[in-house]
Amino acid sequence: MKAVTYLRQFLSLKSLCLIIGGSLVYSIGFNMFILPCNLYNGGFLGIAQLLGYFMRNVLGLSFVTDSYIGSIYFLLNIPLMLLAIRKFGKDFLVKSAVCITSYSVLLSLVPVAEHNYLPDTITACLAGGILCGLGCGMTLMSKGSGGGEGILGLLLMHRYHNMSVGKVFNIINIFVFGSCILLYDVAAAVYSIFFAVITSVVLDKAYLPSITVTMIVITKIDLVEEVIFAAVHRGVTKIKGIGAYSGEDTNVLLTVVSKVESMKLRHLLEECDPNIFIIEYENVSVIGNFEKRL
Repeated sequence: MKAVTYLRQFLSLKSLCLIIGGSLVYSIGFNMFILPCNLYNGGFLGIAQLLGYFMRNVLGLSFVTDSYIGSIYFLLNIPLMLLAIRKFGKDFLVKSAVCITSYSVLLSLVPVAEHNYLPDTITACLAGGILCGLGCGMTLMSKGSGGGEGILGLLLMHRYHNMSVGKVFNIINIFVFGSCILLYDVAAAVYSIFFAVITSVVLDKAYLPSITVTMIVITKIDLVEEVIFAAVHRGVTKIKGIGAYSGEDTNVLLTVVSKVESMKLRHLLEECDPNIFIIEYENVSVIGNFEKRL
């Protein structure tokens, strides 16, 4: 009971549903569409598979079977979790631990399809990539992570403004699938790369905080910028303008926010000024003091 009470301090019902739902969607995508095609996983789980291969075939540790892959994956996550708790706090650590457990359990419970039910491997990669990317995005929206490239991606997002979780996933996969080409079947590795790219693209679209949005707000009401300060704690550039047709004074506010923050701001700004005019541009490149948040 003490453990449940402790978890409730950090884990809301919404977060728990996102974690379990995301893990389930990912497990269905991977077990039902990817494994039947004998394709390889990417990210840190792929690194764990390569380490297991290295330990068996190079170091001669024959006892290291595929059942050890989960343990290797867990060990790879320890240093990342230590870094993450310093950056994101106990809330992130607890949710990530629940995410990793949920992934492990559901990947074991969801049955692996006996054969590919889709017409070809390409469509299986598309279906599996969409579901796996969506599942990863849902778990990240809980403000936790399934571990591995998810944690590393979030850490790098805070250090490098042009980085995203999907980009980190692709960088790791260059190493993982490059090694698979040398060690295993070339065709399967190529299909696995295609699956990984689809997953990363869907992940970046599903995980809304990774999408950067420029908002241009035009209003005749003063102090609207205070709404932005209070709601999302972002900087605002204020420009005094003149309506070309009416000749009336107007305020032009420029700010950069995440997709999630922009959705929140729209409602608040419309309440503040029903006649407000808002222009948005997605996936803009930002150089300077812009913090990417969970």
